[in-house]
This record gives sequence, C-alpha cells and structure tokens, in this order.
Amino acid sequence: MTTTDSMAELAPGVSATAINALPIPPYRGTALPRIDYDRHPAYGAMLPTPGLRERIQALTTFMRTFAFIAIRRIVDYENMPLLTKEAGFSGLNFSSALRFISTYVSIRVSRLVRTLTGQRRAAVPTNPALLNQLRSDGIVCITLSPGEIDGIRLATAPAFTKLDERRAAIPLDKRKFDDNVYWCTRSADPQAFAAVEDAFRHYGIVESASAYLGRPIGVKHVNAQINDEEFAFWKRQFPDTKLADPWGCYLHVDATYGMLKCAIYTHEIGPDGGPFCYVRGSQRARVNWFEGMVRRTIDFAGLSSRKVEVRRKFMALPRFLRKKAEFGADVQDDSVEAQYLREGHFSATSNYGNCILFDGNGIHRGGMVNKGERRCLFILLAEI
Repeated sequence: MTTTDSMAELAPGVSATAINALPIPPYRGTALPRIDYDRHPAYGAMLPTPGLRERIQALTTFMRTFAFIAIRRIVDYENMPLLTKEAGFSGLNFSSALRFISTYVSIRVSRLVRTLTGQRRAAVPTNPALLNQLRSDGIVCITLSPGEIDGIRLATAPAFTKLDERRAAIPLDKRKFDDNVYWCTRSADPQAFAAVEDAFRHYGIVESASAYLGRPIGVKHVNAQINDEEFAFWKRQFPDTKLADPWGCYLHVDATYGMLKCAIYTHEIGPDGGPFCYVRGSQRARVNWFEGMVRRTIDFAGLSSRKVEVRRKFMALPRFLRKKAEFGADVQDDSVEAQYLREGHFSATSNYGNCILFDGNGIHRGGMVNKGERRCLFILLAEI
C-alpha cells in the first residue's frame, strides 16, 4: 500500500500517522445508479399495474413524509441537540414541543450572533493530509494506537454491556436493526465521549471534519453497535421471488445532512467480519436538492422495503419519484451501474485501519457479518 506523504504540515500535538491510499480506482459514475424499475424483474416486470386508488394512496404517503423531511431540513435537525435521548423525551406533547422550539430559537440566535461577530467559522485543519484525502475519496482510514483503542474499549464497555442485555431479551426473529445499536449520551456515558474526543484530538479529526463541512462541529453521538452472522438483514431481499440476492445488497447513501461519520473497530475485523465498505469518490456524485429529498423521503416512508406489498406501493408512485437512498439490492448484477460500483468498492478491513472517517453522502455499507460478531462504534460529527 502507498501512503499520503504530506505530513510535514501537521500542527504540534497532532499524530503524524500515515493515511493509507485506497487500492482501488474511484467511482466512474457521475450520478447515483439509475434503476429502470419498470423493467426490473422484481418490480414492473412481475407486479400488476397499479390502479388509481393505489396511486393516490402512495402519493399521499410520499407527500406527507416529504413535508416531514422538509421540516427537518429547514430546522437543521441533524445539527440540533437530540432531545429525545438527553432530556427524557416521552412523546410529542405541548411541553416537549415548547422545549424544542425554545432550544431551536436559542441555538439559531446564538449561531447568528457568532456568525456576525466572526466566531462561527470552520476550524483550520491541523492534519492537511487527512482533509485532502477526505475531499478526494470521501473516506479516510486511520490507525489508532493500541493504548487509544484500549481506552475507548474500556470507556464504552458499559454501553456494550447494556446492548448485550437488550439483544439477549429480544428473540432473533423479532430483532430489528435499531435493536443492535445503543445510543450513548453525554449525561449517562460521559466517559465514552471523553475517550473518543481524546483520540480524535491526536489526529486532528474534528478540525478536518469541520473544514470539510465548512462549519464548526464536534462529536454529537457515540453509538455502540453489534452485528453477528445470525442477524442477516441483507439476505433474502426479494422473499416472494426466486431471485438471488444481488452483489450490491445494502449499498446506500445516508438520509442525513450536514454531518460526517466515523466507525471505530474495537477488535480485529476481516473480510467476513462485516467491515465497513465504501465506493471511493462516490460522494462527488451529482445529486440535486430535489433528488436528495426524494431519496430520503422514500426511505423515511418505509418504501425502500422489498416486501411485495411495499414494492407495489413504490411502483404506484410516478416514475420520477422512484428513487431510494438504500438502493443497492435493486441494482442488477449485469448492469453498467453494478460494474461501476464494483470497481470503486473498498472493504475497510482492520489491516487498513481501525478508525474510518467518511462522508455519508457517498455510497457505503457495513455490518454484513458472515462469520462471528462485529463490535464497533459509530460516531457522528455535526455542529453542536
């Protein structure tokens, strides 16, 4: 492997860790994969033509969810405090709505004042090599020291213990994807945030992320996640058909805005251990505002599911609205789109690093464990 060699400009205190160049070519596509659902064997080629009532119901579901996504976008939800986790949110009521509104107004006023006084600005990167590769590839693999990993493992042990207990209480056939995730909070798990932030400080990760996003940011979430071979969420994508699972299963772009993510492996992860995977350079694919909103709406509305009743509802939408954020299983293996995805697909096993910083607007996937168990942390970097 080659390494990025512009380490001479590192600020004092920032570790001069080699950043591995990815051993695959960048994504050749200029847009996200375009899928002809009318001809797809699991969609238009097998499903009956939807009637007027189905079309109206599908469009109603879409429009309602689109309005919800638009509101999230307007209030910059991803860069607001997560009141549901930190403040004992018990449901939407007058009190919780008032609390959110007051918090929102306070933050907006604070940001405006800091913008006007020149205090709200992106950080100066202390690790230029990291920022350069992030801009080029959308992903950077870093190797934290054994001591740093040990410290993070110790600090997050209570979170993984709670997650183990929760998973043990849920039968496998009842378990959902979110049941494999534990959200740490600063109030309940301050040591988890401290350990992650100490490690990030050594490599200039937060400063580079801030420069990349063009706004001041910090560690917003630290989430413990466990995946194992028994919970094969990516298999049997079209259960009512005899179609084999496509190579691209679970490839997706995130339904969030204005943030970066980081995966930290707490143990060695090989090819069968569910490593994080990324299509190099795909964060540069052209996605306009409306397309991005449509893809996020489809996912939030539950219309990305491939159960036959959901596929029927999806096909009842107008053709220009049939776009998903989680599209991987719909890309046919013999298509040009699949070829482009395969060319740029990088599997970030532990030999490339144990700390993977990435832009969720790029095409990625992970947690697809074929053997054993994967334990890792997902850190969200956003304005806080």
